[in-house]
Amino acid sequence: MKKIFAVLALAILLVPGIVLAQPPGCGWEGDPALRYGWGYLDGLPYNQPGIDYADIYAGATLTYELGPYNAHTSWLPVGVCQLEDTLCFTAISKSGWTITGDPALGEPVLLGPGYIWYNIVNITAPCAVTPCDYDTVIAYCAYVDGLLRCRPDCGDCADNIRPGDGKYYYNADTLIIHVIESPPALGVLQDTLTLVERGQTQAYVPFAVCNQDNCAPLTTYGYNIVSKGHVGPAINVTSTVAVLGGECEDVYGIIDAGTSIACTYDTLTIIVWTTTAPIVYDTCVQRIHVVEPTPVPLFTVPVVTILVLALILAAAVFMRRRAVSRA
Repeated sequence: MKKIFAVLALAILLVPGIVLAQPPGCGWEGDPALRYGWGYLDGLPYNQPGIDYADIYAGATLTYELGPYNAHTSWLPVGVCQLEDTLCFTAISKSGWTITGDPALGEPVLLGPGYIWYNIVNITAPCAVTPCDYDTVIAYCAYVDGLLRCRPDCGDCADNIRPGDGKYYYNADTLIIHVIESPPALGVLQDTLTLVERGQTQAYVPFAVCNQDNCAPLTTYGYNIVSKGHVGPAINVTSTVAVLGGECEDVYGIIDAGTSIACTYDTLTIIVWTTTAPIVYDTCVQRIHVVEPTPVPLFTVPVVTILVLALILAAAVFMRRRAVSRA
């Protein structure tokens, strides 16, 4: 009896496929794995094993670059996996959030052993989520079946250990996403300093009015831009701008520096507010500095090239006319 058990144990060791049975229709040639998991862009190139975490707010999108991989045959038990295989990559949200990929998720890819491709994954939180909600997203590098459909349920070929650090490779990685408070509905962006060339009579100094709520409809904001009057006449402009949710629109303070001298400074202040309740304000200050105009070189490379070509053409025409007249 002991001999029978010994033979069975030896058979299991020599034929790992007996233990790692696959569902019907799954391939068994390559070995799907993730060379880079969710932590890749966070400075943790592997981060497996282990769960990754991220924060998001309603309507926002998280973007990751993952590395689906056909694990090298030298890292696998003898006889388990062969050379190349058609694999796929996909990511699944447990809460049904929108996930897109570039390349598209689920596309079959033929890979030799040890080869990797990079897949961008975008995860967007729906507008219906509220702070403290969670989602679990699992990324899979998997086999495809005979109809070239991506089959995450086909699992891994074998447990692989990286020779460099002794850690395991897996064909799946998990990301847990926590919903946080959305940013304020209104934000203003601007440069700290804007250079204005002396002599400009209409220098456009930009401010970006941003509707920071990705889930908001088109929103109208009022704004007022004033200057101190140190560069040209003082300005005091009031107007409105409509901005889509999650986008920004530029508005401008127009400065007349036609009679200003170099090194003159001025300050522009913008106040922006929502035109419907609840009223929200934001204020930004930007300095402008008058500088000497940038000299425009006359003989640039394109100009010299055109002149040379023109001279060559003129010489060719002249020589042809002389040849005709002599004949």
